[in-house]
Amino acid sequence: MKNTVYEGSLIFFLEGRIDSSNVETFENELRRESALFGNLDIAFDAADLLYISSAGLRVLLKIKKEIKKPIRVFNVSDDVFDIFEVTGFTDLFKVEKKLRSIYVGSCKKISSALNGEIFQLSDDEMVKIYGEHVPVSEIKKEREYAHTAMVLGVPTLIPYDVVSSELGFGIVFEKAEMTSLSYLLKLNPERIDLYAAMLARMLKELHSMDIPEGKLPDIKERYRGWISQIDDPEDSMTAVFSNLLEMLPDSSHYVHGDINLNSLMVQNGELILLDMAGSARGHGIFDLQSLYASLVAMEKKSDGYCRRTYGISSGVCKDFWDKFFRTYMSDRPEEISSMSELLRKYSVLKEKVLTKLESMNSL
Repeated sequence: MKNTVYEGSLIFFLEGRIDSSNVETFENELRRESALFGNLDIAFDAADLLYISSAGLRVLLKIKKEIKKPIRVFNVSDDVFDIFEVTGFTDLFKVEKKLRSIYVGSCKKISSALNGEIFQLSDDEMVKIYGEHVPVSEIKKEREYAHTAMVLGVPTLIPYDVVSSELGFGIVFEKAEMTSLSYLLKLNPERIDLYAAMLARMLKELHSMDIPEGKLPDIKERYRGWISQIDDPEDSMTAVFSNLLEMLPDSSHYVHGDINLNSLMVQNGELILLDMAGSARGHGIFDLQSLYASLVAMEKKSDGYCRRTYGISSGVCKDFWDKFFRTYMSDRPEEISSMSELLRKYSVLKEKVLTKLESMNSL
């Protein structure tokens, strides 16, 4: 039985049929190879597995009990998945179906996103194919969070399955007639007040939507993770950012986590959200900061950022932010000045932290 070590796991490649006729050999090979690699996690690639009997499942169960670690079985066909499911093994192991393979070479390209391209797959479906730099684990996470958010009432597209294609991996969504907010601002700058009010209304609603614990991650924990990676007691910048983070009140409300004009789409006069991988529970300031950074702060750092990213001028970006922010804060006008300063500081510190992380990871 072939195996390889990848990302800290010893991966076995299962083939053909595993039943009473060869289960003893199967178990012996598993034990011999596992012993050679010590305490590595164990996973099984079932792309070429046609069938596994109860005898084979019992071997997997024995191995799991002995190593006392979760075991992942991936690239599972529909037929083999049914065996795992009907026997209850999907509750005992992390069993992942083999990705559906699609061809997008003849599909019409609908639009481009910051991290991929969107194609029309059929009359009722479209697919977002992600760039090579986006790992499958992140794509699966986006699909999971998009589904969770949709069920909880967040306005987003209905997600279907994660797929593979000749251009890379992606997610199939319902097909919708929609236009990015950035394109609409470019096309109709005179309607900037309307679009700003639409976004303010939607975010105020989302930032009051309670998300049950465990449904989405805590966004403050995500930021704490970034800070912990730097782990430099001499770095005053990360200490200030950490203190600023802890000053923010905890919240169980929905936040998108990476909102910008390209992740906001208009469908039948209503805003919907794309790029859901950053979805979390937390304070609304995290979304305000993302918008402020993408509309104001990044333009100050890199002249022409708005034009390159959204196809609109820096003036339109700044005007849109001002109108949106005043409307969003309309019930707390006395806090506009202090909140603006907080967002400015927060944006600078976050950008410096992420830049330092990128430089560390490139070493």
